[in-house]
Amino acid sequence: MTEIFFSLPDLRIFSYGTTIAVGVLLWIIEGLFPFFSGQKRRSLHAKLNLSVAALNLLILLPSALLMAFMLGWSKNAWPGIGMLALPPALEAIVIILLIDLWMYVWHRLNHETAFLWRFHSVHHSDTTLDVTTSWRFHFLEILLSELLRLPLFMLMGAGIEHLLLYSLFMTPVIEFHHSNVSISPTLDRLARLIIPSPMMHRLHHSRLRSEHDSNYGSMLSFWDRLFGSFQMRDNLEGLRLGLDHESDSDKQQLFALLFRPFRP
Repeated sequence: MTEIFFSLPDLRIFSYGTTIAVGVLLWIIEGLFPFFSGQKRRSLHAKLNLSVAALNLLILLPSALLMAFMLGWSKNAWPGIGMLALPPALEAIVIILLIDLWMYVWHRLNHETAFLWRFHSVHHSDTTLDVTTSWRFHFLEILLSELLRLPLFMLMGAGIEHLLLYSLFMTPVIEFHHSNVSISPTLDRLARLIIPSPMMHRLHHSRLRSEHDSNYGSMLSFWDRLFGSFQMRDNLEGLRLGLDHESDSDKQQLFALLFRPFRP
């Protein structure tokens, strides 16, 4: 399918390049037009989150090689969606929707399962929400995610090209809705008809559990409406980000975040 327009290596490079370019662009824009004003020490905050992200690469890089090998092998043994003999473009759309549905389910499980929340809470403990927060995940959450999604993707008949296409679309959306970029309420309302908007996701990072247990969508926002987890309020004045008892500087250090899931 992808060979019609570009090769897999080209798609991989374009996907990774887009992630970096969009992230850098949003970090610059949110510095000029921030929604949450008065945020200081942006470079130190970015350094912490990027350090967490760098550790995840130790898992993601070998995982990507394993994923490519296993998905290529499984396509010969089990066609999954391929047995429907859909046109390649329609097959890609169906698989991408299924991948995004899994992302919604996985995110929701991370909030509703105490064991998984221990790791996901590292992401939510960030008291400053900006584009670098989109890369701040505990490495064991990444490992669990990779282990669970591989058999699911094999079952649905996804190819590595589908994952790269999904990443190409999904990652900039995640970077955007984590960003501190200030956009007009009208534009935000229009955006959240299709994707999780920044206002939606800011509420998801509220300290109030009744608010942060909502708006789980990654790329598409309609899963939250479909499954009753959509929540919104127009005025986010007074919104407190992060988690209670986690804002002290000693708890916002790299090793403190890595060991946080193992604290009582």
